[in-house]
Amino acid sequence: MVVTGAGRGIGRAIALDLAARGLHVVCISQSQNAADTAQSIHQSGGAATALQLDLRDAVAAGQRVAAWAEGAGFERLAVVLAAGTLGPTGPLLESCPSAWLECMQVNLLGNLAVARALLRPMLAAGYGRIAAFAGGGSAYAYPLFPAYSASKTAMVRAIENLDCDLHGKGDFATVCLAPGAVETDMLARIREAGAEVRTTVDIAEPVQFIREFVFCESCGFSGSFVHVRDNWRDYLNNGGTLPDAALWKLRRIEPPR
Repeated sequence: MVVTGAGRGIGRAIALDLAARGLHVVCISQSQNAADTAQSIHQSGGAATALQLDLRDAVAAGQRVAAWAEGAGFERLAVVLAAGTLGPTGPLLESCPSAWLECMQVNLLGNLAVARALLRPMLAAGYGRIAAFAGGGSAYAYPLFPAYSASKTAMVRAIENLDCDLHGKGDFATVCLAPGAVETDMLARIREAGAEVRTTVDIAEPVQFIREFVFCESCGFSGSFVHVRDNWRDYLNNGGTLPDAALWKLRRIEPPR
């Protein structure tokens, strides 16, 4: 089990939860916090590996993860792409292109590099679970954090494309999760920027979604963009398929002709 952004917030909570359920968790973070999370897992009797990676360098991050996967020898792998940064605040005219680039490097390219590094062993085993985080900025305009919004929207489509790539190649499931507004350091910054937060979600909700998704035997919404409070349980482990799959994806609504 590989978790990016495992040093804090939702990523850390997911890493701790999955380790408590017997999975060996690879904790990835840009900071020393990855080691702190791994140490907490060890102290609780779990198994963990810490990889301190800078996702701004997608090539190096991918190589490091690929080297780990080659030596680890696990038959079944899953990855949660929870690493993220909000990027610059405010209108495009007032933001720096380099700040946009960093946001794209971390939120999109770095996370995808980690997933890509695991695809070869996943395909060899014919099994994989891949979950990425998207959020409100993916579903509608988010002008306070436009780079974040753009990067997360791109991730939604990247996961949908990846699901198409993996179709028919084994037992694979992919998803982009909107976790809701969880009380984290990131949400505190969002509030400081003046954004309205109408409803918050307990961190246990996205953690539980990821737990059930990672361990699922079947997934009727693979390749979809799912909110943590959708009726997603109706389509896990029961062979159910979405009655209207387009409702769980980013789509242009066609006007009447």
